[in-house]
Amino acid sequence: MYGGGMRQVGIIAAAGIYAIENNFNRMMEDHRNAKLLAERLKDLEGLKIDLESVQTNIVVIDISETKKTVEQFLKDLKEKGVLLVPFGKNKIRAVTHLDVNRNQILEAVEKFKEILQK
Repeated sequence: MYGGGMRQVGIIAAAGIYAIENNFNRMMEDHRNAKLLAERLKDLEGLKIDLESVQTNIVVIDISETKKTVEQFLKDLKEKGVLLVPFGKNKIRAVTHLDVNRNQILEAVEKFKEILQK
């Protein structure tokens, strides 16, 4: 309709099929890890998280009360080995996945604490 289109999307579909056939059951682990992250971060001063919105492997964190910019907060996290992405003017987004385990979630929470205490 707008002149765009995808061709040879089989390679993209193949990735989706592989994920469903090989990782579907373990996705619940990603969801549990996201919930754990949200629950541990929600009580940290300066962060706001809507726990009801954490239904999958995505956690949106409002950092507006930290008085840091999204860019600075993400830079501080990256320096500590935690990679998140911007999600608007005052929010950042964390996504749990196959390469993130429970211990790494707990380590990330500690890194958040260190940054917030600066």
